[in-house]
Amino acid sequence: MARSVPRKRNKTAGRSLDSGRQRPLQRDGSDAGFPAYRTRLTGSLFFLCFVRRSDRGDARRKFSEPRFSFMKSSSQRSWGNRKTSGGRRGRLLPIGIAVVAILGMMIGVYFVFFNATGSNADISDEAKSFSKKAILETWSSGDKTATLDMTRASLELSPIDPFYLSFNGIAAYYISSDKLEGEEKQSLLDEAVFSLRKAMASGGKLPVAAQVEYVLGKAYFQKGQPWYDLAAKYLALSKKDGYEGKDSEQYLGLSYAGLLNHEAAVEHFEAALEQESSDVLMLSAAISYKELGNMEKTSELLGKAATSATDALIVQRARFMLGDMAMESGDIAKAQAQFQAIVDTDPRSAEGWYRLGLIAELQKDPIKARADWRKATSIDPNHVEARKKLAERL
Repeated sequence: MARSVPRKRNKTAGRSLDSGRQRPLQRDGSDAGFPAYRTRLTGSLFFLCFVRRSDRGDARRKFSEPRFSFMKSSSQRSWGNRKTSGGRRGRLLPIGIAVVAILGMMIGVYFVFFNATGSNADISDEAKSFSKKAILETWSSGDKTATLDMTRASLELSPIDPFYLSFNGIAAYYISSDKLEGEEKQSLLDEAVFSLRKAMASGGKLPVAAQVEYVLGKAYFQKGQPWYDLAAKYLALSKKDGYEGKDSEQYLGLSYAGLLNHEAAVEHFEAALEQESSDVLMLSAAISYKELGNMEKTSELLGKAATSATDALIVQRARFMLGDMAMESGDIAKAQAQFQAIVDTDPRSAEGWYRLGLIAELQKDPIKARADWRKATSIDPNHVEARKKLAERL
């Protein structure tokens, strides 16, 4: 069996780790009172923690001497220095962000100002404002298109000038009156309404205020039935303010008729008929009188329209109404005469042939009735009532 050899005891065992090492001394040669180990805990904070309160000033000065330069050069060992530099970076970061933000705002303001200046320069180069006298002369000469162009250009520079707005709206309305139904007409009407309403709301002096209200009322009427209430409002307002066009009463009557206020409608129709009679006016008044149950006045006006109107469609409409009224009253011969006059004037009137078929049915003549209804469907294959009659057995 092998003999064990006792291990030699380490003569240095149990000794302090700093034995044999010289402790650093203060400037006066005294012991600083701590071991100066080269460990990870030799940073500035750890160093100061072991210094007596009375000697901390000297310790700080000693710390800054070249003999401790290894603490400054080693970022991994100098925890205190890392914390100090990190604090400085933490304080500088918000300052840097603020500086960048201010620079960004200054650049943004510069570009906004530059673009605004450039756009204003472009407008100044392209836009041209016309004098009010020139616009009045152009309007008086009857050139509505030139008036509209001049006011549009002037509004580029003076967008809330009531004069330019008023004549822009008036010119746009009268140009729209010459257009057929479509997007262009509606666009001009919208421009007229917008400019005239803006002129009235501008608060400036409006020497043609009553005329503006008059044109605005007519523009609303041309826009259609949903706007009839505003048409009546502004037309009545223009009369109250002292302006009445030759067709103000007619448009008021038509507006109230569209609102189914037939009592107010016939009042304005009568006033319009006293001023000047027209085909549309007579037919419109007759319709309102019929709605009110005044058949005598209705027949009188329809008779005038059927014999004196120059518009073929108004004449046809008046004859249809007279024929229907005759059938309701039992006067079959008079109704047949009216419907026959319609097809004589317009052989392609499917509705006229259909009504003649109804007359033949009342006269107990099924062969003629079916012939008239076939004639109606040959003209208009989609005439529902005539097709229903042909499907029936007489």
